Amino acid sequence: MTPRAATARGTRTRERILDAAERLWAERGVDGVSLREIRIAAGQRNSSALQFHFGGRDGLVLALTRRHMPRIVEIQERIYADAVAGGRRDDVAALVEVLVRPNADYLRGGPSERAWVRVCADLVARPEVAVADVIAHAPAVTLHVGAALHEHLALTMSRDLATERILAVTTAAHHLCADRARAEERPPAQASPVRPRLPFETWRANLLDMAIAAMTAPATPG
Repeated sequence: MTPRAATARGTRTRERILDAAERLWAERGVDGVSLREIRIAAGQRNSSALQFHFGGRDGLVLALTRRHMPRIVEIQERIYADAVAGGRRDDVAALVEVLVRPNADYLRGGPSERAWVRVCADLVARPEVAVADVIAHAPAVTLHVGAALHEHLALTMSRDLATERILAVTTAAHHLCADRARAEERPPAQASPVRPRLPFETWRANLLDMAIAAMTAPATPG
């Protein structure tokens, strides 16, 4: 086998493993799937294939993040640029939209994008994820907008509460986007009669309305 053929084969193997991890993690959570299951689902009989390409679970998470985050950041930067162009750079509702809307828009991309939205919701909900971890992995536009929003909130509440408010609302928004991603995957015959699926634009507008209201709710004294 030539070096070029070997490289192409390795790339295909790597992508198959990522596809399998993405799908299984979306269905059952990152901690609910063994690396062996991922390897078998990817059609890899070599027991060391996953370790060779990714090193382990953390390497898989990092590789999937690198697959999806650049495109989500593009959406986020476009939303922020539109807010700035519209004179809403310091508008709280616009800042919340920059933080919340990208995942909502991203899930419309297709099955892979919807799977990542579900995986991402699972990752951000982990209790061991601290504020420092979020900051370390957040893109520049998220940090800039988050800092601006924090300053606004800190005018009416403590800084610790402002931090908690931002983390709580954005985490909840991640889960609501994951719920929508699951709903998008269901065939019409399996739609819930109790909770009908709203048209996407209506659902997204409601998501933003709820996020803005929660973020800006008055803090109870004491």
